[in-house]
Amino acid sequence: MQVTDTVLMVRPSHFRFNVQTASTNIFQNENVADETAAMIEFNNFVSLLRKNKIEVLLFDEEKNSDTPDCVFPNNWLATMDKNIFLFPMLAANRRLERRTNIVNALQEKFHFNIYSELLLFEKEEKYLEGTGALVLDRKNKIAYCNLSSRCNEEVIDKFCEATGFSAIIFSANTPVGSEIYHTNVLMSIGNSVAVICDEWIRSVTEREIVLNSLKKNHAVISLSSEQVFSFAGNMLLVKNKLGKYFWILSTRAFNSLTEKQKTVFETDGKIIHADINTIESLGGGSARCMLAEIFH
Repeated sequence: MQVTDTVLMVRPSHFRFNVQTASTNIFQNENVADETAAMIEFNNFVSLLRKNKIEVLLFDEEKNSDTPDCVFPNNWLATMDKNIFLFPMLAANRRLERRTNIVNALQEKFHFNIYSELLLFEKEEKYLEGTGALVLDRKNKIAYCNLSSRCNEEVIDKFCEATGFSAIIFSANTPVGSEIYHTNVLMSIGNSVAVICDEWIRSVTEREIVLNSLKKNHAVISLSSEQVFSFAGNMLLVKNKLGKYFWILSTRAFNSLTEKQKTVFETDGKIIHADINTIESLGGGSARCMLAEIFH
């Protein structure tokens, strides 16, 4: 099953710039600090999802905690085959996001098991930041992974060993050579549509391998650099309790898409978008990063 009807979100107690992640995330902007606007954006996003009858499991950030990126829970938690997978994180304050009370609540509600073996890699300074580092074609059991300081090949191998996935690994950079911190800022996979900024994959051979794999089962939309910087790669296909499908993305991302691209996306589901511009600028992540899929 590629698409879930339930997502987990974490509402920060206050929004702030994470200095521990800034060196590996070119999308962050320290000069944006409108905390009130960010909180309004978050609450409006939750309301948009619930208005469309998408199940949202909402948790609040623990008070007095040093977790400025807690709004992006998909990096530390993923669910699959009745398991909760916990992932090794690069930044020390991001490791604090792995909250026992959230895991326990999910276990109680859905009877999940816990897979925590990947956390051992943190001692070796090897990381795999969840479905930020892994873009999963769940139906065909393929994990697409862009190598970075937050996505280590050895940890990918362990994940694939545990899940039965096959990995397609590549290296991507911006046109000026900057590291792409997470795979999910440049690609996403739906039921019959996939989107990727393939021009950022350095190796022609790797680019062909990725595109050929995607094209076997999906219509592929190629994104421009400008669209990626508008977070057009950071989207997620979900369904609601009535079985209706939705592409979720930010308004900035939506406005960057061409009409032709929107038409292709809509073969998979209706596009809904939220203005999360402040969150995107502060945190360097967008709509998909804010949603941890709960497959139950």
